Amino acid sequence: MNNKILFLLIIVLVLVSTFLFNYLLNIDGLIYNFYSEQLAKEQIGELLENQKKWSWINYLIMPILILLRTSLVAFCIEVGVFFYNIENKIKFKKIFRIALLGEFVLILVGLSKVVYFYFIDTTYTLEDLQQFYPFSYINFLNIDNLEPWLIYPLQIINLFEVAYFFVLVNGLHKLLKNKYIKSFEIIAISYGLGLTIWLGLVMFLTLNVS
Repeated sequence: MNNKILFLLIIVLVLVSTFLFNYLLNIDGLIYNFYSEQLAKEQIGELLENQKKWSWINYLIMPILILLRTSLVAFCIEVGVFFYNIENKIKFKKIFRIALLGEFVLILVGLSKVVYFYFIDTTYTLEDLQQFYPFSYINFLNIDNLEPWLIYPLQIINLFEVAYFFVLVNGLHKLLKNKYIKSFEIIAISYGLGLTIWLGLVMFLTLNVS
């Protein structure tokens, strides 16, 4: 399966996951309840109508965001491979494939949220959906006592992120055919540095917005 087909498969799965999330978890109803004490009924109706009207933009942007994310991850790995002076030059499309395979782990995050709130915690609010992250450290904390800029970094501490990391490590190991610990080290430094920069940016923006 080449990268184009793999990318299209990821897009289809993400769209299916998004549809299930919106349909099964009754997002419109949650939005209505969230704004019921702040806005008039007509205003909420207009808000929901506009959201439906422009929802196609979200579906249009989604593939672009996935492409951007996988490209940035692949670039970080490529930089790591370059600085480790790997003798055999690796084509970017092969490294990009590793990043694409990692996306399947992230798809499971969305599906896990659907399963959790549809079958387990059925009394939830819009804020619960936004703040909950499956198998994350933040689920053991009281979010009300946390600063807003800390929420996203704490959400990142989760088992899916660990699984994503090892998918990258395993993919690079098979590609380079080197010692597993060496691939582990390359991913830890390259992807780890990229993730740290991204977290710093999100925290900075959150602090300034809040």
